[in-house]
Amino acid sequence: MTTNLPATSTIDSASAAASGTAGLTGKYTTGGIPHGVTTLTPFLAVPDARGAIDFYRNVFGARVVDVVEMDGVVVHADLDFGTGRLQLGEPNPAYGLVSPPEGDSDCYSLGLYCADADQTVAKAEAAGAVIREPLGTFVSGDRFASIRDPFGVRWSVMSRVEDLSEEESARRVSEWAAGQSS
Repeated sequence: MTTNLPATSTIDSASAAASGTAGLTGKYTTGGIPHGVTTLTPFLAVPDARGAIDFYRNVFGARVVDVVEMDGVVVHADLDFGTGRLQLGEPNPAYGLVSPPEGDSDCYSLGLYCADADQTVAKAEAAGAVIREPLGTFVSGDRFASIRDPFGVRWSVMSRVEDLSEEESARRVSEWAAGQSS
């Protein structure tokens, strides 16, 4: 089923300007968004944040932008994945930040597009990730695998291997999904 949601953000900048809360524009910021930062940046509470930072840097090629520690505990790290950002820190129940669920269940999944899904998944597995769904080529035109990293985070690792428009990829996925229904 395809939904007809707007393709762009509907943040009401006129209301923000009228209320005096419009985002700053300056040398390092445009419209309230710091340069180099993506509009949506997930924050993950993961046990062993230092280990997760090393894993994401070594396996996914993330660049460490900043790490903030308090009493020797990573409370906030900012990682740059090239065209996306991720923030993480240790679980902190005082702020309602808890670890990912243990076991085989996941409450979220992060998608990572990379140049070579096969190579990235092999590196992830060698570094302790568990393969949830093995590599395969999906109707969307993506080479795809699902992994759970050693910190409990589920990832969909993908490389586009067929040059398709968004519309054609979505059409194929919708057609596939319709065939899955009973």
